Amino acid sequence: MKLTVFAATGRIGGHILDQALAAGHDVTAVARNPATLPAAVRAVAADLAVVDPSALEPAVAGADAVLSGLGPRSRSDAGIASVGTRAIVQAMRATGVRRIVAVSAAPVATVASPGRPTRHGTTPATASSCATWPPRPWWPPSATSTPTWP
Repeated sequence: MKLTVFAATGRIGGHILDQALAAGHDVTAVARNPATLPAAVRAVAADLAVVDPSALEPAVAGADAVLSGLGPRSRSDAGIASVGTRAIVQAMRATGVRRIVAVSAAPVATVASPGRPTRHGTTPATASSCATWPPRPWWPPSATSTPTWP
């Protein structure tokens, strides 16, 4: 399977990359500093905090799936998961790639997030961090609506 792994040098992305390589997948790895990536991957440099989605198109073109471990390493990276994932999805749309798995520990904290609890007691910060592509209707559906699944 041809995979593109974003944030491949991060804590989560590194695990994703290791498992993809161990399973024998053809991997393109995207990272701020690709110099530390293994030679077995095609490396692409990108800072997802300030990226033009068209710059990501060569990294995702032809991929069977995109895997993202994007998340902040410090407070200065706050918001990177939202900005970066938006750019990734735009590049995927432009190239016709339809599958993404995004895993992030960004909303995990020792203090509860302020906000109205949503699905299963999560807050809007955690709920918005969990995404699938194509988008699915939000939970819970109204009693009178019929969910539409692509």
